[in-house]
Amino acid sequence: MWFEKAETCCDVAVSALDGVYGWGSEAVAIVVFVFIFNFLTKRLLRFLHLYFKKQGKIWKDSFVSALYKPLSYYVWFFAIIQTIDLIAASIVEEFSPQDRHLILLVGALIAFTWFLMRWKNLVAHHLIEQSKQREITIEQGKIGAIDKMLTIAILFFMALLLLEVTGRSMNTIIAFGGVGGLALAFASQEIIANFFGGFMIYLTRPFTIGDWILIPDHKIEGIVEEIGWYMTRMRSLDKRPIYIPNAIFSKLIVMTPSRMTHRQIKEIINVPYEDVSKLKALVHDFREMLQHHLEMDRSQPIVVRLNGFGEHAIEVLIKAHTQITDDEGYLRVKEDVLFKVIAIMEKHGVSLSSPQSILLVPPSSPESIKSM
Repeated sequence: MWFEKAETCCDVAVSALDGVYGWGSEAVAIVVFVFIFNFLTKRLLRFLHLYFKKQGKIWKDSFVSALYKPLSYYVWFFAIIQTIDLIAASIVEEFSPQDRHLILLVGALIAFTWFLMRWKNLVAHHLIEQSKQREITIEQGKIGAIDKMLTIAILFFMALLLLEVTGRSMNTIIAFGGVGGLALAFASQEIIANFFGGFMIYLTRPFTIGDWILIPDHKIEGIVEEIGWYMTRMRSLDKRPIYIPNAIFSKLIVMTPSRMTHRQIKEIINVPYEDVSKLKALVHDFREMLQHHLEMDRSQPIVVRLNGFGEHAIEVLIKAHTQITDDEGYLRVKEDVLFKVIAIMEKHGVSLSSPQSILLVPPSSPESIKSM
């Protein structure tokens, strides 16, 4: 009797050990397969990456660069799910998880979404770099707008696929959106305002990335570095970062000096009163100098006129426009004009007038001298 019981226990132990060794060997085989697959895939994709990069094929290069991580992670995910299934099937007889197929399908959708987002980001990065180097005519702002629209489209499309795969009804989502959407609208007014503010910036394009903008109401001035979903990042002229919520741009006046077609040179030249006889010759030479200056746009008004009589000198207004709008170029042209003004004045023997104070001392009377 006891012998039969012992024999039965041994049979159970042997079958259990066979089960352990069975699923263990299969699990090891799965891991080895994953390692080999990832190794070969990485070598192949690296070869294709170098080949397409050498050929200058951005889309194909970005495709293979974006593919490796999502594919590798999904293979590991598949291996883990398969191993868990083997262990569960060996421990619990006739165990067959009904949701295994659904889990793998959801994982595949997530990996595919990750791949599309990586591919989109890499292409956008390449296009922005080409735009910075003037290799393409597409502005960085347009590339950013298209990038954000594609992000919304990918996430929305994949959310619909996820609902379809999991068998969720759209009516439930719509009902939840009707009730919860109203509460969220009140709780996130600022977020929504900033989101649509950013969307309107992309739509109306008052400025783009790289533009020099000025907000007079807040005395903010700088270069636009990024137009995000919620806020815009600027770099001030003294190189400090400035973060501005996008909703502000729909309420305030924004100037874009970098889009100027011309910059004005406007100066008041003070001529001493004692040189009034040379004034007409000075005005004539100033005008001739500006009209023949190579950096002046002669299609714009060139004004050289007597402006008025100041407290210490006669004021001559000179005003002209140059098409050089960047700071360095503009200051160079302005400096050249002022040096030529000084040369004309020296030619006519006229010195630059400076403010003078005249002290009038009344004559002393004899009586006051005697009293001293």
